[in-house]
Amino acid sequence: MREGAYGPLREFFDRAAVDWDERVTVKPDFLARVVEVACLRPGDSALDVGCGTGVLLPHLLDRVGEKGRVYALDISPLMLERARARCPRAVCLCAPAEAIPLPAGSCRAVVCYSAFPHFPDQGQALAEMARVLAPGGRVVVAHAESRQAINDLHRRLGGPVAHHLLPDEATMGRLVARAGLRVISFSDGPGGYLLVAGHREGGWTATASRGATRG
Repeated sequence: MREGAYGPLREFFDRAAVDWDERVTVKPDFLARVVEVACLRPGDSALDVGCGTGVLLPHLLDRVGEKGRVYALDISPLMLERARARCPRAVCLCAPAEAIPLPAGSCRAVVCYSAFPHFPDQGQALAEMARVLAPGGRVVVAHAESRQAINDLHRRLGGPVAHHLLPDEATMGRLVARAGLRVISFSDGPGGYLLVAGHREGGWTATASRGATRG
């Protein structure tokens, strides 16, 4: 994907970085749940894709411990500045999700929290997450709200994010499979959106938990 495809998006999030933490509500219990399903261990390496201001980084660092490593990736330099200030131990990478600058198999967990709709090429982003995922590791795509709530919010906001949507279950299933992954678990409802995937050993094997606000 050409660099120009990221320009408007980078500018949008650079502007938003100034007061992002004041405008966005963080749910600590949900963040803890995201880290739990990532199944990280002390000494592991983890990647936070689309890290924003780094709200998830302290939770990941706590799990991997002093001997572990956490990478924070975002296309917005100003978001990364906030993330670096929050967690100096994290290794910050200014790059798109579609071109992750890490070796294959380098991360025990790849977590994408509150960012997946913003990737211009969602299939390529998932393929890159799968590429850097270590054998036996997990990819986690998470939002603290349901798919319907997230998509409605982006439509209301308009502008560059008006069409930044979480795919429906069938579409996400195809994207996951094309990336060489299989779904380990999936839930979408009032408690949030949470997809956990690993390297494919079979087909689409999701165990879904359907919520009342499912899209």
